[in-house]
Amino acid sequence: MPAPAERADAIRPPYRAAVAIFAATLVVYVVTLAPSVTFWDAGELIAASHILGVPHPPGTPLFVLLSNVWAKLVPFGELAWRTNLMAAVFSAAGAALWFLIVARALVAEAPAIRFGAAAAGAGLSAVAFTVWQNSNETEVYMVATFTIAAVAWLAVRWREVRGTPRAAHLLLIIIYLEAVSLGNHLLALLVGPALIAFLVHVLRTEPAADDKERGTEWAQLGVVAAAWVLMVGTGLGLTALSAVGALAFLAAAGFAATRRSLTFAAAGLVVAVVGISTYAFLYVSANLGPMINEADPSTVDALLSVIRREQYPPRTPLDDPTFPSGVGNPGRSIGLIALQIANYIQYFDWQWARSLAFETAAGLTPRLPFTVLFTGLGIAGLRELKRADRSIFWLLMVLWLVTGLGLLAYMNFKPGFAIGYDRYPNPGQHEVRERDYFFVVSFLCWGLFAGIGLGALVKHLAARVGRYALAAYSVVLLPFVLNVSVASRRGADAQLPRDFAYNLLQSVEPYGILFVYGDNDTFPLWYLQEVEAVRQDVAVVNLSLAGTHWYLRQLRDNPVRPFDPAGAPARYGALAPPTPPPPPLQLTDAEIASLQSSALAAPLDFAAGPIRRHLPAGTPLYVKDQAILLLVRQNWNTRPIVWSVTAGRENWLRLEPHLLQQGLGVRLQPDTTGLGALPIGAVATPVDVERTRWLADTVYRYAGLLDGKRLRLEPTARGVARNLSVPYVSLVYAYEVLRQRALLTDAVRRWVALSPTAAAEEYLQFIESPAADSLFEP
Repeated sequence: MPAPAERADAIRPPYRAAVAIFAATLVVYVVTLAPSVTFWDAGELIAASHILGVPHPPGTPLFVLLSNVWAKLVPFGELAWRTNLMAAVFSAAGAALWFLIVARALVAEAPAIRFGAAAAGAGLSAVAFTVWQNSNETEVYMVATFTIAAVAWLAVRWREVRGTPRAAHLLLIIIYLEAVSLGNHLLALLVGPALIAFLVHVLRTEPAADDKERGTEWAQLGVVAAAWVLMVGTGLGLTALSAVGALAFLAAAGFAATRRSLTFAAAGLVVAVVGISTYAFLYVSANLGPMINEADPSTVDALLSVIRREQYPPRTPLDDPTFPSGVGNPGRSIGLIALQIANYIQYFDWQWARSLAFETAAGLTPRLPFTVLFTGLGIAGLRELKRADRSIFWLLMVLWLVTGLGLLAYMNFKPGFAIGYDRYPNPGQHEVRERDYFFVVSFLCWGLFAGIGLGALVKHLAARVGRYALAAYSVVLLPFVLNVSVASRRGADAQLPRDFAYNLLQSVEPYGILFVYGDNDTFPLWYLQEVEAVRQDVAVVNLSLAGTHWYLRQLRDNPVRPFDPAGAPARYGALAPPTPPPPPLQLTDAEIASLQSSALAAPLDFAAGPIRRHLPAGTPLYVKDQAILLLVRQNWNTRPIVWSVTAGRENWLRLEPHLLQQGLGVRLQPDTTGLGALPIGAVATPVDVERTRWLADTVYRYAGLLDGKRLRLEPTARGVARNLSVPYVSLVYAYEVLRQRALLTDAVRRWVALSPTAAAEEYLQFIESPAADSLFEP
């Protein structure tokens, strides 16, 4: 083994080139960056970071703290844009580190091959569809991928400085990064097996000349490996695995003591504890009572429940995920595993030419040649990497396997959002959205392999065509060109989350209660209320959380914030009471704790003022259902009560005779006088035509979808746009009954603009044709 100083001097990392890779990647991301809040978890994460609250388990304390500090350091732009930029910066920094790693692996090659392949690998991994799209929004995954890249680069640098004090310091930094990453996302811990494989291969193939030094290095490796096991157990909240990790660490520390490395083991434990300590933030924050305080980790037991994710249904790698875990679960079948692998292949197929989504007559997509091309380049890259640097080969190969098929085996996903309906026809048997982001590191690794393969191709061609072979590097542009339109978040998709949230909030009069259900009709609302202070008077009640006692306590304890007429439609100003009402839920802790899901043993006659409903014996009443009835009983005459059209009819609890659609809301009407004379709308309740038209035409915002452009929306945005069309569909029903053709035609046109289905377009053609004249004859 060469002397450390000789190796370090001979291999100077190309940091200037890495900075250029960082800058170029960041420009690509910034140009396509989401200018506002996006769907799913982003709204919650931004809002929680802004107020230093607690997002959903496991709470991501590091991400909350990072985002809060970052937003203060970047003093310009909308807050959501700033936190989106943070994700882009972390991702671009990761691309620079991957460049350095590949450049080190190919150090023996000519500069055109070494740096060309490294740049190609970094570029391909950066513009792979899933990597690119997750680099444009506020999410935890790019911080995790940066952490993985940093650990991998530090391991490579450790190899360069073995035999010096710096080597141990780098390993301690690695332990710290792994530990602190628990506060962001467990994805970063998946670098552990790859790291250990790299360290083992280096120590076996390049042993130190001195026996004492060899023993020290193996002892330090044992500490690093045991610390990783301990951190996995801690991150998953698994007592048994944590105990195994603790025993392994004690054994590693004992071995280290025999090799005079006990100080290293003690320091490793200290830096691990310091890293893990970010979880203390959740405890402190929860006790301060922020408006977003999911699972309320204000006690040690509650904090442990958050870390263990006890809020979510359990699932083991052996379960059939379409059934509840436990007794009666039929187990994971070969057919299901095959479908899960097919789902991974589907996601892999997206990475290099995602915009080519349409199918040919043979059922294939035009993406296939590009997928074959980059698959072949990746295989060639693996062969070249194995030849050039066997240790880095094992580092990246194990990382690819663990974050791809390994993660698939462990996570045991339901059938994908868009496949497998022939065998699993119920949408509830599928994931609620595409889960390609879980495999982001796997696709990133394949981009690196493909870049190395491209370098090998250029090297092969150079022997035949000379410098003209460098033109082959232009292949890197293919994923950029073929992904930019779908990876960019600057279209209508970028404004829909905020506009949809705004519309839902403005559907409710001052101090109203708004029932919502899912992430996308909740998290953007939280963003608007907490970050932009829009309609903070509205009590947003998420029914998927209302079955938990901690959430009901927060509905009782959270302050009632005043109505601000400046942020609401003008006509609402006259409707606001002079003083805010009391909190929407008035129950003691004991009364909340007594709420348990059950079926009614006897008939129940529910009464709230003039509202009377009979619930027969055997009716299932979940805790959320009891919460709805309690909120109705305690607020029917003091607060407007509204269900979002996205909340689901099953949550109306047989109150249909008292419900009236107003725009995107279905409002409780204690006095039913006149409801029977109103036309029935799209949600099968009477529709308030005047209020719905006023909201839809003058209050609501539509992210430019009514401008006449046919826009290609991703599935989530397309579903939300369809929800935005519901008021107009109800107006279509109403204007048919009222025989108001001009208004009907206008409503249909807006319906088509928001939800251009074949049925809507056919109806528009009909209503504009002479064939519809008979519908409007006196």
